[in-house]
Amino acid sequence: MESTMQEIPFSVGRILDHGSTVHGTTTVSTYATDGAPETTTFADIGARAAGLSHALRDLAGVGPGDPVATVMANSAEHLEVMFAAAAMGAVFHPVNHNLSAGHVVDVLTDARDRVVVCDATLLDSVVPLLPRCPAVRTLIVVGRDTDGPGPSTLPGADGPVTVHDYETVLDGRPTRATWPTLPETAPAALCHSTASGGTPTAVVMSHRSLWLHSLGLRTADSFAVRTGCTFLCLVPVFHVLSWGVPLAAFMSGTPLVLTGRRTDPAHVARVIGEAMPRAAHGPPSVWLDLYVHYLHRPPTRMSLREVFSGGAAVPGSLIDAWETRYGVDLVHAWGMTETGPVGTVARPPTGVSGEARRMYRHSQGRFPVELEHRVVDDTGTVMAAHDRNVGEIQVRGNTVSAQGAAATPDGWLRTGDIGSVTRNGYLTVHDRAADVIRSGGEWIYSTTLENIIADSPDVLEAVVVGVPDEKWGQRPLAVVVPAPAEPGTGPDAGETGAGADAGATTEAGPDAGQDPADPTHPTPPGRPVPRDRAARALRDRVAAQVPPWMVPERWAFVDRIARTSVEKADKAEVRARLARGEYDVVTLDDTGAATGGTAPGTDDPVRST
Repeated sequence: MESTMQEIPFSVGRILDHGSTVHGTTTVSTYATDGAPETTTFADIGARAAGLSHALRDLAGVGPGDPVATVMANSAEHLEVMFAAAAMGAVFHPVNHNLSAGHVVDVLTDARDRVVVCDATLLDSVVPLLPRCPAVRTLIVVGRDTDGPGPSTLPGADGPVTVHDYETVLDGRPTRATWPTLPETAPAALCHSTASGGTPTAVVMSHRSLWLHSLGLRTADSFAVRTGCTFLCLVPVFHVLSWGVPLAAFMSGTPLVLTGRRTDPAHVARVIGEAMPRAAHGPPSVWLDLYVHYLHRPPTRMSLREVFSGGAAVPGSLIDAWETRYGVDLVHAWGMTETGPVGTVARPPTGVSGEARRMYRHSQGRFPVELEHRVVDDTGTVMAAHDRNVGEIQVRGNTVSAQGAAATPDGWLRTGDIGSVTRNGYLTVHDRAADVIRSGGEWIYSTTLENIIADSPDVLEAVVVGVPDEKWGQRPLAVVVPAPAEPGTGPDAGETGAGADAGATTEAGPDAGQDPADPTHPTPPGRPVPRDRAARALRDRVAAQVPPWMVPERWAFVDRIARTSVEKADKAEVRARLARGEYDVVTLDDTGAATGGTAPGTDDPVRST
């Protein structure tokens, strides 16, 4: 017997056609500036994507399998390029413009991009790189004056690069296109990892994998992307297609709200107040910064019901705080570029309540049917599902990359995450394998310590790294950002907590509300930075919850923790600053007494940062 079902290949072109017709009046609003948003519709995006596909073919000779790179912020134009490239059979390649210049050259060279579409605001960072990118022949610029002359040229690696204006190349092009019939296994998008551990790694996604991932995002167990439920996208398109939400939105008729390059809390708060989204996604740092912003400038109303966060562990205290104060479910999600990206989503089982519900929400979430999983110990043995069995998490499925150094001989992907999975499929990630602290033959999970420390009401953010120790090999060092005082509290209001320590030093200066080197990332308002007393209090908090050998003796207090290009805590930079002696480290002995000295692993006197 054979199936009687039709076999029609999955393709991004089908998603675009559906969204631009059935959901043609659905809107995309971009709040890139402090002014009014630019609003367009799915129908307009479909028409302009069709026109762009004609321009890419006619002007640059783009055909099936050819990569089309973007160096762009989140905008309607970025979605147009995404849909045009993938639907015509080319490969959409969003480039992380926050990477170093060398890494941008690496990814453009690795992909052999001949065409780059670039925002005018990012042009100054791209043009100097063109002579180092031998494949690039065409540069299309979005957002510059269209009244100027026609195409110009710039010097490239192997000849001139022709420069076009985006609106000019669209002018007069057909607004309809017949998309080619492609094998659903054909490449549709190319994304690179964030290079936190070295050179970015390429992951090529097929039309089929994007379809299946988008269908998954629409389910109630995942992001529940659905008709009419406005979604605020704070994850960049260059970060695995904004976690695939725009594709799911075109399937569902979900209005989208974008913010350009801006994710600073004041701007995000304004956008939420005006656009009234019911759902959103973004890295933990966004929700941490926004929570602090709201402490001092409370919202008059809160439209959000769910926000999804991942890319780094979300502190349980932050999940609880959003729910308690604003009635917003901050939903933990887990995945990586190689998993397409969203893997698990932390929705508790039906019927649980109280502490059980809280524990499920603090996990990384439940594995869906399309993502198989296993836990493997350091000998390669697969362990039974149990929350006490900790090992490397390995996965396989239809949205999982099958190639590269992380692939096992029997077809599984090594995630590099150390964790456990319960019998009912809930994942808890204890640490990245590279971040595990190996102390005296035992493993200390930095994420476990970070969550305990961050649960303190006196802590805004915490990172734990291993430092050299002559006796134990490594010991944990905690780098802590103290919580800002809420209005009406603090030393002048009779505060008696750690933040009011008479011996505290205030590291936040007169401009403490904003980092002058990066105005989009505020530092906490000027609260006295606690030291000896706070270190002892936090040490005691940790000691009450873990074995003595896991408790950090070394503590540093800072205004802000460095972040990567995708807003994760940058542990590599934390280690580098530590090695340079830039942290004023408090070391506690067994009695809790504090001592000074040099930072572990350095010979220079420590200093505050």
